[in-house]
Amino acid sequence: MARAERTYHGIEAEQKLLDLTGLGIEVFRRAAQMGFAERANCNVFATVTTPGPAAWRYPSRFIRSACFDAGWRLDNPKNLPLAVSDELKINLTVSSGDEVTGLVYSSKQPRTKNPKGSILEAAVTRNTNQVPLFPELEPENIREFHHTLGYPTWVFLLYITDDEIRAELSLPNEMDGSDHITGWAERIIIGVMPPDVIGEDFEPETGPDILPEITVNM
Repeated sequence: MARAERTYHGIEAEQKLLDLTGLGIEVFRRAAQMGFAERANCNVFATVTTPGPAAWRYPSRFIRSACFDAGWRLDNPKNLPLAVSDELKINLTVSSGDEVTGLVYSSKQPRTKNPKGSILEAAVTRNTNQVPLFPELEPENIREFHHTLGYPTWVFLLYITDDEIRAELSLPNEMDGSDHITGWAERIIIGVMPPDVIGEDFEPETGPDILPEITVNM
């Protein structure tokens, strides 16, 4: 797999993020740290399948909230959680990625951890300007979201382990036969340090929106 056409990191990544989304890099760092915190708070009483979804669910919720506060709207075509900016003409969603996520100099490109489904497949097709010759022949469940998918769809890709966070906001342009994203036109690498302090009793789904207090060494 060839490297992305353009990879941004460091100061260049910060400016690119701001220009693209209107959101500062700290919003994305905070979201990733929320995923790390929730994953870490999955104790022995949690089911064995809980940590992975936890590391995706809360960053998605956090980013959508930040985007909504910034004037974006929310959409959920075929249950794909999107934040949409009609002003900036951009879609944004969140996904878990593999171990290549967030690496600048890897010879490979990241791959999404899970299959993405027909809506994101259609979005990737539009990202590559492959507009169908006969849109009326597209499946109905694709055609009804034509306006939303008319914008480029970027993916906030996360790789979170017990002691590491890697993240990037990237523009997908290729999927494999099993509906995993495997290619990216642009990658914006987001450096993130794990939080030093995690609230052991943090339970975000059982009450009002309370964010854990964390301290970060940058």
